[in-house]
Amino acid sequence: MKLLKMTSLMALTALLAMAFVGASSALAEPTGLCAEDVAEATECRVDPIHEVSSGTGTLLNSISNVLCSVLFSGEVTAVGSPLTIKGKFSYTNCKDEKPNSCTVEEVSESSTIKVLKVSHEKASVTGEGEVKVVCSGISCTYNGKELEGTATGALLAGNEIGETSIQEQTTNKTKGLLCPTTAKLDLKTEPLSPVYIVNSEEVLPYLCRKVGKPLGQYKDSFCTQFEAGGEWERIIL
Repeated sequence: MKLLKMTSLMALTALLAMAFVGASSALAEPTGLCAEDVAEATECRVDPIHEVSSGTGTLLNSISNVLCSVLFSGEVTAVGSPLTIKGKFSYTNCKDEKPNSCTVEEVSESSTIKVLKVSHEKASVTGEGEVKVVCSGISCTYNGKELEGTATGALLAGNEIGETSIQEQTTNKTKGLLCPTTAKLDLKTEPLSPVYIVNSEEVLPYLCRKVGKPLGQYKDSFCTQFEAGGEWERIIL
């Protein structure tokens, strides 16, 4: 039963990674994430995104609460309205209230997170993913969809690097016996290095060029590989 809670927790966590949703399309702005303050940076470079839980994530249900440390690793696959992130969640040090040791793993191919800038250094997000939780021989799988949260960029966050928060978001059971049908998640995460939430139209224009193909094979979507040897390279216009 406690495993069930854990599962819900992980599912919500995955959706979160930086999940902040709920803004109306009227308020949303073309969204980008920068490693530097755009007002001071000469370009806006986004490296792979890594977020860790602030303390532990807590899964709340009628049986028992489950705690885990959470890590998210992903990359931006598109900027605009919304910005889209695809990645994976990993869970460690998971325990229920007994405390019993538990294992949690993401079973979906990847988690998708969509971020919409709603004001200066503020964003709303949605995400989806599926997680399996096993505790004391009980195995439960939970699915999270349209989880809602809020994100704050480095300029406004109290930790000066950024943070994301999800409160009492519901996940639903897809597999497992003796598992609660739903569970709620409370979770806060922060990036490993400062992340700024920007209007993508404020970022210098660029094209993505296939490495080694200077005369062709361009695309105007967001580059996801900047390292030497990467498949694409960004060309500032």
